[in-house]
Amino acid sequence: MALSMDAKPLRGGLAKHSDVVTSVAFSPDGRTLVSGGWDGLVKLWELREGDAPPRLIRAMRGKWDEVEAVAFSPDGRTVAGLGAGWDGLPFGAVTLWDADARRGRRLLRVAGKLDAMAFSPDGRTLATSGGEDRTVTLWNVADGSERRSLPEHAAPVWSVAYSPDGRLLAAASGVVPAMADPAAEDRRGEVKLWDVSGPEPTCAHRLVGHDFGVAAATFSPIAPLLATGGFDRMVRLWDVGRGVCVADFPGHAGWVAALAFSPVEPLLASGSHDRTIRLWDLESGLCRAVLQGHTGNVYSVAFSPDGRTLASGSLDGSVRLWNVPHSEDA
Repeated sequence: MALSMDAKPLRGGLAKHSDVVTSVAFSPDGRTLVSGGWDGLVKLWELREGDAPPRLIRAMRGKWDEVEAVAFSPDGRTVAGLGAGWDGLPFGAVTLWDADARRGRRLLRVAGKLDAMAFSPDGRTLATSGGEDRTVTLWNVADGSERRSLPEHAAPVWSVAYSPDGRLLAAASGVVPAMADPAAEDRRGEVKLWDVSGPEPTCAHRLVGHDFGVAAATFSPIAPLLATGGFDRMVRLWDVGRGVCVADFPGHAGWVAALAFSPVEPLLASGSHDRTIRLWDLESGLCRAVLQGHTGNVYSVAFSPDGRTLASGSLDGSVRLWNVPHSEDA
């Protein structure tokens, strides 16, 4: 039986944007949180002890209209913001802010909207993709030059993620239900696992199982597993080595738009357009908790490095921090 968390207090209260919060991420040391939203801002928050609310350290803006994704570099010294704009035609841009720099450094700007990005574990490469494109591009973080392009995806690419060792890159693609032809085979979502360890990337596996597109994908930091969430409201778990689905987690009543693995235990968080977050116990296959409190779609979830706190961002303009119930507490 799932434990409802709607009556339990949030850790540290709320942090706010004036529009949709699309993305949240913890720093590697767990002391700060970055959030991005459709208000065009990237906000850096100090996380304090006890019930003290997060303190806004800095608000940053790139040359864009809205922020689609944020991330810390693996060493925690740089914050990346991915934004979209409409300067006549749609464009995507990535800006980097170093901790000791007063201004950001624009890494890239390309034609067409970008929706997702991911740092390689060594911090030298940034992968980007967009819902209007069927290509993943790998960029040199040092100078913004293009390293290589990964084409030939069957549909728009909504999410990208690196494996912990940096050898694999997952590219999640597919169509939204309203755009799908019910009779067409390509309505099914697909994740391509690219082996990027060699001189030329190769496709290691094609993971097909979701009806409609795959909106989110993330690797486990403690096991050879990949989790995917789709427009079919399903969460799936894949064995990376064999390229096969090993578990399904039904229960959400809306698109699954966000996923995060706990870094310390076999626990997976999924955020959905049904306004809830579910915590899945990967050993039992059961839902450990349903986190209720957002009044809009949940677009992003992230665990703190110690696994004790979960951050979430939503259509309602809020960033919420949750105390994570551990297995002995459920």
